[in-house]
Amino acid sequence: MNNPRKSNAGLALRAFLVPGRLTAGVALLFLSLAAVAVDHPGPARILILNSFSRENSPYEVFASYFRSELAQRVSTPIAFYDASLDGAHFDPARDAGPFVRFLHDSFADVRPDLVIPLGPLANAFYAQHREELFADSPVLAALGEERAMQGVELGARDASVVLRLDIRQLFEHMLQVLPQTSTIAIVIGDSPIERYWVNVLHTETRPFEERVSFLYLNKLSLDETKRRAAALPANSAILFVQMYVDGAGVSRQQDLALNVVHATANAPMFGLYTSQLGKGIVGGPLVSEQDAAVRAAKIARAMLAGEVPSQPALRQIELGTPAYDWRELQRWGIPEGRLPQESTILFRQPSLWEQYKWAIIAGVGVVILQSVLLTGLLIQRTHRRRAEEEALLLSGRILTAHEDEHRSLARELHDDVTPRLARLAIDAARAQRDGRTSPREENDLSMHDELVRLSEDVHAFSYRLHPTVLDDLGLVDALRSECDRASHGQAIGVDLKVGEVPERIPNDVALSLFRIAQEALRNIVRHAKATAVSVSLAPRRAGLELTVVDDGVGFDVIGPRERPSLGHASMRERVRQLGGDLQIRSAPGSGTMIVAWVPLRGKAT
Repeated sequence: MNNPRKSNAGLALRAFLVPGRLTAGVALLFLSLAAVAVDHPGPARILILNSFSRENSPYEVFASYFRSELAQRVSTPIAFYDASLDGAHFDPARDAGPFVRFLHDSFADVRPDLVIPLGPLANAFYAQHREELFADSPVLAALGEERAMQGVELGARDASVVLRLDIRQLFEHMLQVLPQTSTIAIVIGDSPIERYWVNVLHTETRPFEERVSFLYLNKLSLDETKRRAAALPANSAILFVQMYVDGAGVSRQQDLALNVVHATANAPMFGLYTSQLGKGIVGGPLVSEQDAAVRAAKIARAMLAGEVPSQPALRQIELGTPAYDWRELQRWGIPEGRLPQESTILFRQPSLWEQYKWAIIAGVGVVILQSVLLTGLLIQRTHRRRAEEEALLLSGRILTAHEDEHRSLARELHDDVTPRLARLAIDAARAQRDGRTSPREENDLSMHDELVRLSEDVHAFSYRLHPTVLDDLGLVDALRSECDRASHGQAIGVDLKVGEVPERIPNDVALSLFRIAQEALRNIVRHAKATAVSVSLAPRRAGLELTVVDDGVGFDVIGPRERPSLGHASMRERVRQLGGDLQIRSAPGSGTMIVAWVPLRGKAT
């Protein structure tokens, strides 16, 4: 990714509060705030001054671990402020003044509680301009290599975590693991700090020059580096140091350059940091960014607590216990016997037995498995037949239930309505025989009330058998009438919403949707204990969708019930006959929703 020169010293200053994080840009200043309830008057302010831009910095793995570790070790909130020198483009003569003024103005109202220069460029810059910035703020100098830290002085309240890279140990290790090596290609960038390291490497590799030749690729672009790494002579190895800026002056993200070289290299590649392990390097003694971050976090916690050491605290981070990527060892045919005894091997793939043991066991037990499968199929077949029988039985119960309903209505008409009509006829005949031209007041009221009740009962019975309003006025009016009937005399509000439905709806569709709504409202009145009900009818997917929702007690749709719900089964059967679908959603205490959709096939009749 190209990184054009930035104004104001190529500076990006970002601040965020741990544990919360929210960024918003104002010119080059990015701030975030997160409210954290603590007994501290304000967050501890830590300024991390990076030698490189955060996107391309080789120190960002350390910085990420450090923030996390420190946040876990202190009880007060911490506000981290990130500032970048952007080492690829930073010109001290031109940019130092604006950079100092920007930092000074950014912390005009409140000084940082701790300043952490990260890398040699940042440490050198801050040591030179500390008096102009935050002379009273303690400093934790971090991750500067001890060679590059020469001349950087620390105060009594300061501390440092420095790298001690034994470069000769790195090359001795490479030659131990690959004793036939005759060429070592060194992949490194061409920024000022990287050119400094090229000079250091030239000095440190002189003892090996009689044994191997060194090929420096720092003046090449990333594409050229990739091509050279793909065409190295036999018995070569690669040391990937870093690539902040390639030979063409293009800023490169660390993992990108590592991945590009690894993808095409024809020789094993070694590195410096544990974060590179698993991304293409073989391994070896590496610098652990996490270990460095833990040590730095311990020191920072003590410094924030006001613990002043008797002398500047110094922690050296050296090459750690060798660790290797098993996949790279296999790729390049490196036997494990060449590795140091204390080595750790990661990403090891399982052995053939571990990888295929289940397949072997499955092959040996194939006969048993087939028997189990056959038994399972027989059981499944039995269950399916039983389910089919239950389905047929349930369908029969539905039909029988309808017949029982009709029979019950007939019995009520026979046993109740007919005697009452007969009694009224006898009363009327007796009154006529007595010669009364007008009935007595008492009998008149009695006969009138009885006739009214009888008329209402007969009308209700007739409506239950078949709602004539459905034939006369259509589905919408029938639904409206049914909603009024459900809410009449009940403490239930029933709201009906009707979308742009067709004026004429097929009779079978209208009847099915009406019966579903009727059954749903009847269940709500009987069982739901609801206070509000919503019924809606709207077009959807070339059909009609009816939705009935209540705020009642609900029920467990999935769990077992004492007896099947004939009402729900009737609803499902009705929509199934029309090619639609029915969904019933409910849970105890959460009300119930019934959604029925049926297609509108052909023309309305």
